[in-house]
Amino acid sequence: MARKSKPLNLEDFDAIDWDSEGDPNGNHAHCAEHGVDERVVDEVLSGVWVNVEMTVHTAEFAVVGPNAQWNFMWTILFDTSWKRSDWLRPVTGWDSRPKEIREWERVTGRQWKGSGQKGREQR
Repeated sequence: MARKSKPLNLEDFDAIDWDSEGDPNGNHAHCAEHGVDERVVDEVLSGVWVNVEMTVHTAEFAVVGPNAQWNFMWTILFDTSWKRSDWLRPVTGWDSRPKEIREWERVTGRQWKGSGQKGREQR
């Protein structure tokens, strides 16, 4: 069922819930198909990310933020883990689209030049 994403509050969660790398049907394998791994999730959530509202089907939260090198902008979707309600579960992610980058720029007051791997932030 499609619904609007909710704002993520990291204080509500104690851990990131990843399935085993060997589970072909798990979130680790699905995210890896899109270039998202533990490093990407950690870098985005440790940096300057913003909530974005979008229609989601299998997630609750959508965030946009750069990697640690500030050369790639990611959009990552999360859900509350079905294993524990205080775990945050990555669902999927992608190279941020222009609309998502514009929302990051609006909220942060920063300008992102380019997109994805070619991008760089200007202060």
